Amino acid sequence: MATAALLIAGGLQAAGQIQEGRIAKAQGSFDNKIALRNQEALNRQAKAEEGASKLEESRIARQEKIVKGQQRAAVGKQGGGLAGATLAALTDTAAQFSMDRNLALRRGFLKGRELRERGTIIAAQGKWSKTLGRQASRLSYVKAGASILGSAAMASYYGGGTTAGGGGFANPTASGGTWPSPSPW
Repeated sequence: MATAALLIAGGLQAAGQIQEGRIAKAQGSFDNKIALRNQEALNRQAKAEEGASKLEESRIARQEKIVKGQQRAAVGKQGGGLAGATLAALTDTAAQFSMDRNLALRRGFLKGRELRERGTIIAAQGKWSKTLGRQASRLSYVKAGASILGSAAMASYYGGGTTAGGGGFANPTASGGTWPSPSPW
């Protein structure tokens, strides 16, 4: 009776270990799918950031044309030529707007690159999670095999007795001995 209980317990433990491995594998696959979707979302956001920076650059270019037009009109109204301080002011305005346009484009580019890099890292984490899940699944079969073998050995050792046909080891308590101490591992 005890032999059967040990074998059943070993079988149940093995089944539980295999199920844990399957769960770990499924969780790893799920994490990978979520990571890939997050990467796609970050790539879309990166494109949107770059598009927004191009719109901002266009807005700045339009503002530049308006300001330059106003400056030229003011110079024309005064009747003076484009010399000295007036030319320097127009040049400074053009340089400032050029820097603003470039800065707007650079911000969008950098933000887009940052989002893509974050997406790549997230995807790599998902792939790693999937790999760990597969490894846990494989390991669960090894652990299950060890549980079955361990319970079979225990059943043979404890349930064999000294009767004929017992098929196991002799029961040490039957001859006045003691049970061996369990392994610390």
